Amino acid sequence: MESQNCESSMPAIAEISALALNHFFAQRAMRAFGAHFDEALRHTDVNASQFCMLALLHLREPLVFGDMAAQLEMDRSSLSANLAPLFRRGLVAAIAIAHEGDRRKRQLVVTTEGRKAVASEMIPWMRAYQDTFAFVRLIDLDSMRDLFHVIRDMKRLDDMDVASRASACPEPRLLLRID
Repeated sequence: MESQNCESSMPAIAEISALALNHFFAQRAMRAFGAHFDEALRHTDVNASQFCMLALLHLREPLVFGDMAAQLEMDRSSLSANLAPLFRRGLVAAIAIAHEGDRRKRQLVVTTEGRKAVASEMIPWMRAYQDTFAFVRLIDLDSMRDLFHVIRDMKRLDDMDVASRASACPEPRLLLRID
């Protein structure tokens, strides 16, 4: 009987194995893709992620810090960590603004040095893009973005479910008796 259960579950295991391998190679491809752009920018002042942030800011500046985090779909602490080297090198500046009585709002702008960096890094970035264009054009990038949103939203729902279960069933408390 046990061998029948194993045999009937074999196709499921094979399908799961194939999916796991697809996931593995997709993950490796994305890492290689990012590493390719980082390598292209190795002799510049920024890595590929920082270049993309500079390019976004250059395109849409000034951006309030929270709006930039939302556009990049990053949490504020990750954005802050990624921008820190750009601030230190003087490529990005923050201007405090009064926004509905809250002085903590900061507008981010690309400095003159940052504009020079974007201009000088555009050529190696475009070369890296052209190297990968034959592959990238085969990918539906909107679908990749949609997949990111679905996975992000599933994670948020899971986190909310865990939080609601925790509040619905409080952990038992240990009562100490002191006689």
